[in-house]
Amino acid sequence: MRNAPVLAITLGCLLLAGCSPSGTPETAEATPAPTDPALESPPGLPAAVSANFRCGDLLVGVDFDNVAETATLSWSGHRRVLPQAIAASGARFADDAGNEFWNKGDEATLTFAGAEPVQCATTEETSPWDDARERGVAFRGIGNEPGWLVEVDGGNAPSLRARLDYGERNIEASNLDTAPDGSRISGRTAEGEDVSLAISIEDCSDGMSDQTYPASAELTVGERSYRGCGAWLDR
Repeated sequence: MRNAPVLAITLGCLLLAGCSPSGTPETAEATPAPTDPALESPPGLPAAVSANFRCGDLLVGVDFDNVAETATLSWSGHRRVLPQAIAASGARFADDAGNEFWNKGDEATLTFAGAEPVQCATTEETSPWDDARERGVAFRGIGNEPGWLVEVDGGNAPSLRARLDYGERNIEASNLDTAPDGSRISGRTAEGEDVSLAISIEDCSDGMSDQTYPASAELTVGERSYRGCGAWLDR
C-alpha cells in the first residue's frame, strides 16, 4: 500500500537557481562545510512521497521525488518519468511530448500526449500492476474471453503462475527456461503439462477498454492458447 497522499510541491529555492541562505559569515573559518544540494530534499519536504490516484477508469501510481524534482507515473504496466515544470499553483510535471500530471492536494489532472485531460483524485486502491511489481513479479499478462492472468516471478529461480478460464483453473510451473531476449518463457507443471509464454514488445489493446499495454502475450497450456496483453515490470 502506498503512503497517504502528500502534496509534493517544491517551494522556495528549489524553483530558483543559485539560492543561498542569508547572513552567511564573511570569514572562511566561520563558513560551514558545503553540502551538495542535489543530494538533499528541500527544507520541510520528505525526499520522496508516493500516492495512488484514480483518473477516470485508470489507476495511476505516482512517486514524487523532491530531490530529483520528478514524478514517476505507473499505470497498466507503463512507467513514465516527468520532470517538474513551472506552475502558478500546485505541483506540475510535464515533458516535451505533451504528457502532464498537475497535482493540487488530493486532486490532479492527467494529460497524455494527444488526449484530453482527465480529472484524478487520490484513492486507497492500488493498481494491480503496481501491486505485482512490489511482490517481485517480473512479467504480468492478462486476457479476456475467457478471462486469464499470468505472473512470472523475478529472481534466480522464478516460477510461473496462471489463473485460467475466469478463475476455474490454476496452474504453476517451475524450472523455467527463458529466452535471452525474454521473448519466450517455458516450463512444465507438476502434473507434466507443458507451459509456454510468448511475449512481444508492442502496443497491445485488451479489446475491452481504451487501455493499452506495452507488450502482447500468448500463453499456451497443453494444447490450449490464451492471447492477451502484458508488461515487464522489472525493466
